[in-house]
Amino acid sequence: MTLVPNFPDNWAQPLMSLGNVHVTEKQVMTPAGTWPLAQVNVTSIDQTSTTTHTPGWAIVLVIVFIWFFLLSLLFLLARETRVQGYVAVHIQAGPQSYTEQIPVRNAYQRAEVFNRVAYLQRLIGQARHGYGI
Repeated sequence: MTLVPNFPDNWAQPLMSLGNVHVTEKQVMTPAGTWPLAQVNVTSIDQTSTTTHTPGWAIVLVIVFIWFFLLSLLFLLARETRVQGYVAVHIQAGPQSYTEQIPVRNAYQRAEVFNRVAYLQRLIGQARHGYGI
């Protein structure tokens, strides 16, 4: 038997979450406070770094096969890209603000954070213009 928690009537299902930031149809909830969606400004700052290097497997293959084929030097052309760092999402409502730093380990996670910020900005625009969500 599964027990369903008894939520208050004003509780709304979050439309999206971004770290510790949760967004419903009418408000943005952060650890610093809860604000109406139409009164929030959201910005994002990319604090990631992208590096490329020769992967270890390519170096090992060059060392193993150099005695047999000089073409094994082509393995050194292999490149691997690493993305690391944080994307800072700054939420401001009047004089109050909150910044969430979301860790990023690859390009997919970085794009996902920016897509969520863009979605949040669209929700804010809809709330300001009264179109409903």
